[in-house]
Amino acid sequence: MHRLSRRSLFAAGAVGLSLIVLGACTDLKDQLLSAPDPDIINPSDVNSPEGAEALRLGALGRLRTITSGGESAWLYGGLLVDEWKSSDTFLERNAVDSRAVPDNNANVQNALRDIYRARTSAREALLKLNEYKPLPAGNVGQMYLVMGLAEITLAENFCNGTPLGDASTGIPTLGPPLSNADVFGVALAHLDSAITLTSDTAAATVAIRRAVQVARGRVLVDLGRFPDAAVAVNGVATNFRFDGTHSLSTGNNNQIWSLNTSAKRYTVGDSFDVSGRIKNALPFASAKDPRVPVDGRSDSTSSVGKGFDVATNFIRQRLFGRVDPTPILSGLDARLIEAEARLSVDDFAGMMAILNALRATPPTIANFSGVGSTPGTSAPVVPAGLAPLDIPADHEAAVSLYFREKAFWTFGRGQRLSDLRRQMRQYLRTEPNVFPGGGGSVFFKTGSAYGTDVNLPVTVDELNNPDFAGCQDRKA
Repeated sequence: MHRLSRRSLFAAGAVGLSLIVLGACTDLKDQLLSAPDPDIINPSDVNSPEGAEALRLGALGRLRTITSGGESAWLYGGLLVDEWKSSDTFLERNAVDSRAVPDNNANVQNALRDIYRARTSAREALLKLNEYKPLPAGNVGQMYLVMGLAEITLAENFCNGTPLGDASTGIPTLGPPLSNADVFGVALAHLDSAITLTSDTAAATVAIRRAVQVARGRVLVDLGRFPDAAVAVNGVATNFRFDGTHSLSTGNNNQIWSLNTSAKRYTVGDSFDVSGRIKNALPFASAKDPRVPVDGRSDSTSSVGKGFDVATNFIRQRLFGRVDPTPILSGLDARLIEAEARLSVDDFAGMMAILNALRATPPTIANFSGVGSTPGTSAPVVPAGLAPLDIPADHEAAVSLYFREKAFWTFGRGQRLSDLRRQMRQYLRTEPNVFPGGGGSVFFKTGSAYGTDVNLPVTVDELNNPDFAGCQDRKA
């Protein structure tokens, strides 16, 4: 199992994650972004403060991989729902887009492995930080945050029956399949540990604590504990951002840019395509909403041409450039959590006060550097103020409005699949009335009806675990 440790260490030289609080001092940002490069470290060198720090940085690199730094659950979850459509030739991506995902899908398999690796890397770092570099305690708390985020990603995107093993000591232990609710519970326990370790007032620790607060709010929403979620995010400023960062010098591109803007394998989703209307899908590509700026169109001739498959109209996102940071957690997310807490008690006026305040003074949601512009010269994208929306008349209308608003605010950031699953699980809606293509729409690449998958499967390589025999179920 030394290979796992060494792979974590190799990632340390390409640190791509930072805590950025917009408006905070430049010195703090520079300090966080200028982590030293330890090059390659021998396994024996792990047993030192420097080795522990290298493991911490490696775990942060793994977290970047499972968000905007890899073809991750952010992208596959968005492809399974309505954020993205496949403009690719790969059967694996087309299967996800059609919502009929077999458990031997190699692309999903890689994304799942990356999540487990992030979790293992954080555990490895925790062991060595506690032994060799326990201070600052905020760095230890940060590793609990990485574990919690990996576990949230598993439970939000994958089927019930996800094992949680441990290989951090070099001796692997296999875990039994757990329900999504159980995995959320494990994540919450780790985030609770992170909160206790981030109590000092140093600026870097406060930034970590704010990220943990938002992550706790998110998992509490996943568990249906809405009032607790609102309490959890109290005090997080709307302009707070915990970003995954990218760099030309390390060769790590923002994969939203790579797979959409550059490679044209993903195109921005729409509510219709050549097969006709896609039931339940939001018109991200055609709504002309400033929160999801795009080039091209789904109908007629697209100004940016065809996708990689030379057949599908290409729609280019204009949120994130090649090296632009991407919010993993943000103060915007905190406000949306608070708005849903108001929705949960049918306080529609309270919900709309929060949503309309965001519309009136939109927070920064991206650092788009511009198509064709010089990488690294990004300027924040702040959408123009949006007109206020009326208070919905009833509960069903309020639920629909809330999730539409949230979808445009969080486009591409790994939340849409979980939100559609929650509409079924918590708001008692049905798959044909929630998921794109439900109820008989035709998938444009095959001419056949969409499948009925509402999550991604745990893939076949987990069958090496004798306690695992496949997903317990594919329910929301």
